[in-house]
Amino acid sequence: MRLSLRVFFIVFFFSVISVASKAEITLKDLIFDDSKPYHIKILETLPKNAIIQVGPDNAKHTVIEFFDYFCGYCKKIHPELINLANSRDDVRVVFLQHPILNESSNVIARFAIAANMQGKGIEFHNEIFSIEGSITQEKLKEAVIKSGVNQIKFQIDLEKDEVDKLIALSSFIAGGSGARGTPSMFVNEFFYPGYLSKDRIEGLLNQ
Repeated sequence: MRLSLRVFFIVFFFSVISVASKAEITLKDLIFDDSKPYHIKILETLPKNAIIQVGPDNAKHTVIEFFDYFCGYCKKIHPELINLANSRDDVRVVFLQHPILNESSNVIARFAIAANMQGKGIEFHNEIFSIEGSITQEKLKEAVIKSGVNQIKFQIDLEKDEVDKLIALSSFIAGGSGARGTPSMFVNEFFYPGYLSKDRIEGLLNQ
């Protein structure tokens, strides 16, 4: 990692330390500890509520997608990633927020984090990417209902500062990892900007 990026991480560390301290390792460990692969350290740096995952924690392979809910290629790849995780016992797929396309991206990311705070993150995530056509206010409300969240807790969690901090931390790590757009992905320790088909990912996993 280049020195400038290291310095950038150190500066940012002090602004999100209260959030990162809830994770297994700190941003300092993410930068300087070489005892684990970088993509694994990302997941240990982020608190649980920032992570939407399909597949077991102890899976041999890890696929990480930095995504935006308004990204067309993120929508295209979504069913392929779900199918990949559901068809193989040795793969987990992790979805991390990187809302960079517009302000509405951040609004829906906040909804996803709030849903994740009550264990309904993947349900909400799937509902959003199942929406046909544009995402309207009515469709968004319907996705919240279909995800099965407790509406009262959901509204309370949306007001928490932690929601915005988790998104900021996730998006910052995405940018620091090289994600200039979405989707951007790790297939195990290797980073790939842009869309990868399921067949391409499986080919990389089988190498």
